Parts: sequence; structure tokens; C-alpha cells
Amino acid sequence: MELKTKGITGAFSTIIFTLLCGCASGGGYETVPRSSAGTTQTIDQGTVVATRDVRIEGESSQLGLYGGGIMGSAVGSTVGSGDGQVLASAGGAVVGAVVGKQVEKAMTSKIAQEITIEMDDGSTVVVVQELREPSFNAGERVSVLEARGGYARVRHEDYTASQF
Repeated sequence: MELKTKGITGAFSTIIFTLLCGCASGGGYETVPRSSAGTTQTIDQGTVVATRDVRIEGESSQLGLYGGGIMGSAVGSTVGSGDGQVLASAGGAVVGAVVGKQVEKAMTSKIAQEITIEMDDGSTVVVVQELREPSFNAGERVSVLEARGGYARVRHEDYTASQF
């Protein structure tokens, strides 16, 4: 029975390692939504009046549900024997599915910054976007890029007009 538990623990560790490596971003490039590729965007300038750190809620897909259920069932099957083992396996699957969804949601959440900007035309906008260094600060001049459909992102002003 000890060998079976070690195998399950090893499999679980391998799955977690694979998920963590797959979620890592690389290359140092800024990630933009797929929907902004090939679209026109307008650029307006403004001044940051306030910021606060927030968290963007993660996503929960079938991967967490099924992966957690399978792992829970496998762990539950190591408990008891006969009908007790079947019940433990079924209970482990249910608990694993619930926990798996929550783990996936936590792993895919992102630290973000809510940026309140007074635009040069006098209007005020608020944009929430994933936190990237350098962060934005009150009093800083920024550019707001807005695509059709309402998607917007904020850039430090030194990235704008002179480079286009």
C-alpha cells in the first residue's frame, strides 16, 4: 500500500509541476488580449489621479474540475478496502473536483492595478489592468489606448506618439 501512495504522490507532483511551468510567461513581452490584434485603437492622454492594487479573479475551467476529481479519486482509493474503498474513492473525487476548481481559480488570478485617470478633455476614466513594472503613480502622464468594444489599456506616456 505504501508503494501505491508514493506513486500517487509522484503523479500529483508531476501534474502540479507541469501546470506551474505551463502557466509561466516568458520572453519579457507584454501580453495583450487576442481581441486587440489587428484592430484600430485610439490614443488619448491624461494624468493619473489615483491608483490602487487589486486582484483580477482567476478562471475556472473543466481542467481543475476533472483534474481534481481524478486526483481525489486516486487518493481516496488508497483508503480502506472493499465497499469502504469505493466510498472513499467516490468521496475523494467529489472533494477533489471542488478543490481542483478553487486551485485553478487561485492559480490563474492576477495582481492588477486600478488606475483612475483625468483625461485632457476633462473626463475621468478608470482602467483595471494586470500589474506590470513600473507601476503607475498619481501625477504621472499616461496614454490610454482604447479599442472598439470598450477594451482599454494604459501605458506610460513615454511609449506614445513619438514612437508611432
